[in-house]
Amino acid sequence: MRTGIDTRREEIRTRFAPSPTGLLHVGSVRTALFNYLFARVHGGKLVLRIEDTDVERSSAAFEKAALEDLEWLGLRWDEGPDNGGSGPYRQSERLDIYRGYAAGLVQRGLAYRCWCAKERLEELKRSQISKGLPPRYDNRCRYIEGPDAPEGVAPVIRFKVPERIVRFTDAVHGPLTFDSRVIGDFIIIGSDAIASYNFAVVVDDALMSITHIIRGDDHISNTPRQMLLFEALGFAPPYYAHIPLVLSTDRTPLGKRDESASIRSLRGEGFLPEAVLNTVARLGWTPAPGLLCLDEMARSFSLKRLSRSPSVFDIESLRHFNRLSIEGADPVRLIELSGIGVEGVDEERLKEIVGLLRHNAATLNDLKRLMEPFIGKGMAVTEEARAILREPYARAVIRAARAVVEGLSAIDEAAYARVIKGVKEATGEKGRRLFMPIRCALTGQTEGIELVNVFKILGRERAMERLKGFE
Repeated sequence: MRTGIDTRREEIRTRFAPSPTGLLHVGSVRTALFNYLFARVHGGKLVLRIEDTDVERSSAAFEKAALEDLEWLGLRWDEGPDNGGSGPYRQSERLDIYRGYAAGLVQRGLAYRCWCAKERLEELKRSQISKGLPPRYDNRCRYIEGPDAPEGVAPVIRFKVPERIVRFTDAVHGPLTFDSRVIGDFIIIGSDAIASYNFAVVVDDALMSITHIIRGDDHISNTPRQMLLFEALGFAPPYYAHIPLVLSTDRTPLGKRDESASIRSLRGEGFLPEAVLNTVARLGWTPAPGLLCLDEMARSFSLKRLSRSPSVFDIESLRHFNRLSIEGADPVRLIELSGIGVEGVDEERLKEIVGLLRHNAATLNDLKRLMEPFIGKGMAVTEEARAILREPYARAVIRAARAVVEGLSAIDEAAYARVIKGVKEATGEKGRRLFMPIRCALTGQTEGIELVNVFKILGRERAMERLKGFE
């Protein structure tokens, strides 16, 4: 049985296997990213498999959303539902494969049919818990196979767990030991003829030649069951690396119910894919500082550097990387990602505006909000701005500003300095009482980009028009 990580002997094949029962969230993306990076750094392949045997909760819509989100992030798989390989890659399309392997185990005496009623199993569990024992099946049906089996009842198939110690070395947690006697004979095919999770993933990982599995450490308890199944089926087990779960700010595990941490939600809030990836990469790993691309991450990725401690998903860290992403992005790409398009504003003008505004935006939504005063047909004025514009001192400032602007031929940084100097000399105002009335008159807002850039974007004629409106 394998006891370590050796990447030199075979082609590396990792997998990401989402269940389409909810939206993809940052914890799942962290798993996908680490498998992607490990495959890339070793010249291997990433397999995308859809684990959709939970018929009641799985949906084609969630599968479609997961694939779109992975594509958006740039985490492209080498084999999957849409591109060849040794598929099919949806577990719902592999049920006959699982049943065939289960039948083989029954034939060899390594598994058996169980007819125990649900009520009996629930009572058994209650009894064991009341005695302080871990709940497990008591193996009753191991001994009633054959003529004593009741008719008209759909049985399950249980794996006959051998009594032994299961040992393996995890790439993150080191050597681990489990006593199989606490497991009990577990179900591999349900009464509905659908394979259980532990059985399906073992068959899939073996047939798809998966060599390394990086997944959350909530799966550690599944690993001894899977190791026993690999052995019974005659397959070599993969190497395992179990990473601590990602936590939300309240220190609870992040899950599909945390919609605010879903990739779909983050996309809607205006976060860029590279910002999400750089934030997620640092949840249990410490790459080089700064904003990294996937190739740069892959060059330094190592299982040996993964942390054993849980990590907290921090939205402020995401906003930090998003600011860096927006500042460094080409204006054309920002326009495409944000869907900005304004009738009557040509592309070059739009690129110029985005280029001036992007340094003040933490998200694409911020960018769109910052653009509103400059690209719309009219200008909305906030209540805070209206209150300032009603002040007598504000009207004096605006009149003085309009008078200086009127004498200019164009607006640049030098001209802006003349405006501020002229207003100060004409009114005696300075600081907030000087700058705020001008900002409110030109943008309708009390916050925004540097005032010099406001003038640059508007130009002389539009600045004059807006200042006149509030004298």
